[in-house]
Amino acid sequence: MRTLSASFALLFCAVRCAACATLTTPPLVPPPPPSPPSSSPQPAARRAPGASRDAVASAATRRFMGPRLPVGSANHAARRYGHAMPEQQSSAPVAVYGATGYTGKLVVAELRRRGLEVVVSGRSADSLARVAADNGLPSSAVRPAPADDEAALARVFEDCAAVIACAGPFLQVGEPVLRAAIASGTHYVDTTGEQPFIKLALERYGVDAARAGVAVVSGLGFDYLPGDLLCAVTAEGLGPLRELRITYAVQGFGATRGTMHSALLMMGGEEWEYRGGRLAKAPLRQPLGETADIPGLGRVPVARYPSGEVVTVPRHVHTQEIVSRITAATFAPHPRAAKAVPALTPGIAALLRTPLRGVLDKAIDRLPAGPPEDARRAAAYTLVADAVPANGSAPRRGVLRGTDVYGITAVTTSHAAQLLSDPAYDRAGALAPAEAFDARPFLDALGEHGISYEVA
Repeated sequence: MRTLSASFALLFCAVRCAACATLTTPPLVPPPPPSPPSSSPQPAARRAPGASRDAVASAATRRFMGPRLPVGSANHAARRYGHAMPEQQSSAPVAVYGATGYTGKLVVAELRRRGLEVVVSGRSADSLARVAADNGLPSSAVRPAPADDEAALARVFEDCAAVIACAGPFLQVGEPVLRAAIASGTHYVDTTGEQPFIKLALERYGVDAARAGVAVVSGLGFDYLPGDLLCAVTAEGLGPLRELRITYAVQGFGATRGTMHSALLMMGGEEWEYRGGRLAKAPLRQPLGETADIPGLGRVPVARYPSGEVVTVPRHVHTQEIVSRITAATFAPHPRAAKAVPALTPGIAALLRTPLRGVLDKAIDRLPAGPPEDARRAAAYTLVADAVPANGSAPRRGVLRGTDVYGITAVTTSHAAQLLSDPAYDRAGALAPAEAFDARPFLDALGEHGISYEVA
């Protein structure tokens, strides 16, 4: 299909914006009751080879139920996660599920660049064998398994230190992989940008993960680890906040087929906001006429963005409200159309509740797997976190800049898996990024990959 009608072009533009997990998403679990942000995660009881899973679960349960140390306390600070390299490197491999996809291939290559052993898994043995050969992996590293066969997945993961899940849409295929990681006693991270899946992982699997002695950390790619960590360092030491606002500005972003499929699945339902100290369903109608001051861009129109930070940040920052926005120009086919994006969003969402969504799904399969390397690397982004203290003291702003949305996803997930592979890692449960890792050291480790940040 060489050209699209104006309406199809608009819808693909919407897919592109939702490829960063935008627009509307269906609720999977009810919102939790109001609660203060969680404190330090509990030390994990990891299963050693040959150890009884029941014994591990018992120890993990005792630790999960024990007293929790506040983040920043002396005992908590004695162990920091986020540094460039673990103190010890596990000999166990890292599994990549969805290793033959656009993002999965980047993740495998990054893990190998770090000198880690890798297991590649997915549906097609032949495609996995090619990925393994391209990355100097032996045939024993190829372990095919269907995404819906939890027993087979658990066998794939059982001797691994961590699994990085790259296969989506996560709302359709993600849960069996997550459950298999917990069942096999393997740390889990993923590349999802789907807000409802992150919410599901945090709310549904926390107790099981803690009992298994493993960390489950969802949304560790470009969306939304950098933003979650930026919010943590921006809010640090300010006390309770009246508002924490996170704004994304992305330029030159080209989505993969997998990202577009996830976007279509998410459109046409509901999304979540955090207001009044709790999660609540957001109205379908977008706020109109909003603007934001973005360094390097000036004051530009923005639209509501159902980002993962809405779900993750309240777990480690005490705030009454989280406002998540993205520059409207990220969606618009032309900068002059940016102001119209918020008004058009409800209509686009309604259209995607019709059979048109199936037509678009089929059309996406005819597109390239993802952007070419030069275009991928050129995509630039700025994240801005504005923290407003509840006591009326001066606000604080954090700004993070970088390039290459999919490339940095490979880096953040690989670095996280490497830290989780440290035999001394001792946090367990379903965790936000800033609960699983110390924010400043992790962000600092991204400096060599083009990420810079400042807080003032």
